[in-house]
Amino acid sequence: MKEKLAAWLPIGVFLCLLAAISAWNLLRPIRVFSENENRTLAQFPELSVETLLNGDFSEQYEKYLADQFPVRDEWISLKTRTELLLGKKDINGVFFGKNGWLIDKYKGTLSEERIQDNLQKLSSFTHYAVDKLGDDHVRVMLVPTASGVLDNRMPAFASDFDQAGMLAQAEELCPEGTFLNLLPVLQEHKEEPIYYRTDHHWTTLGAYYSYAEWAESCGLTPYAREDFSEETVADDFYGTTHSKINLPVYPDSIIRYTPRNPISYHLTFNLGEWESDSLYDESKLEGKDKYSYFLGGNNPLVEITSSSGEPGRRLLIVKDSYSHCFAPFAVNHFEETTLIDLRYFNLGVKQFMEQEDFTDVLILYSTANFADDRNLNTLVK
Repeated sequence: MKEKLAAWLPIGVFLCLLAAISAWNLLRPIRVFSENENRTLAQFPELSVETLLNGDFSEQYEKYLADQFPVRDEWISLKTRTELLLGKKDINGVFFGKNGWLIDKYKGTLSEERIQDNLQKLSSFTHYAVDKLGDDHVRVMLVPTASGVLDNRMPAFASDFDQAGMLAQAEELCPEGTFLNLLPVLQEHKEEPIYYRTDHHWTTLGAYYSYAEWAESCGLTPYAREDFSEETVADDFYGTTHSKINLPVYPDSIIRYTPRNPISYHLTFNLGEWESDSLYDESKLEGKDKYSYFLGGNNPLVEITSSSGEPGRRLLIVKDSYSHCFAPFAVNHFEETTLIDLRYFNLGVKQFMEQEDFTDVLILYSTANFADDRNLNTLVK
């Protein structure tokens, strides 16, 4: 009898634990959004005969359980500590770099087929834009992520996806002179804080160096760094890279560059949904996603007028969130600047350009976001 009890004890403990977790999930409120991870969490999936038979229910239910698991953040932290003790250098898509750097890893998560498809769409659009506006008024910037620039911060023998190769291919496919390869200028400044240590974005300084390269390539005179006052608006920023591992690290600082000679702006969001006279949303500094301080975060459509811009000159930026700390530099050269995010913008970009009198266009994405983007069909419509 004792032997039977001993044999059944682990099973009983497991079943009790499973029942406790299920009861916890039933009784506690379902979380919709994780502020720590800055993303929407999976909800209980639709249950039907069709979803049961095609496997969708079981697949989505696994994601639901993972996202709604009790004390999820603490489990992430425990898992990270355990794997670090085992000597792993990258955990949950994060490289543990030198001097406390956390660097996103993309290798193994990107589809070569999608990369090639997106490059062809980029080529098609840029040729269209050059025919419409001229090659001096069209630029493409695919910003390398930290893993492609900060070899001085990466763990020994670590490697990520071939960003240099993708940039070279993009340059070859775009009309001559329209592609701006930022890898050299960012590598030149790799000892400076051009990326956040806990987030996947570049910093305002990294955006500034790239802005200067872009402005010169367009025949514009870039503002010197001395033309701006630099103000630290937050020194307690923990980005999305940190959220993947949830370990104690030093936070990042967010720095704002303000023109020393005052410039007035007016911003209209999403066709008049709301308006502002500031390029920054102070309320975002109170939450987890402090990077949304720049332009208020992700929006389908943002229209900006600037008192310093060249009259009649209108810039269209097709972008991801890397543009949010870049735009405050670029808008100073144009009477109007319009930013569109293809994740939320339903009108075809070509259709939009036919409706509006843009004089210039800039495609600005991080390499990783561009490689994985599923919305670039909108670019060629």
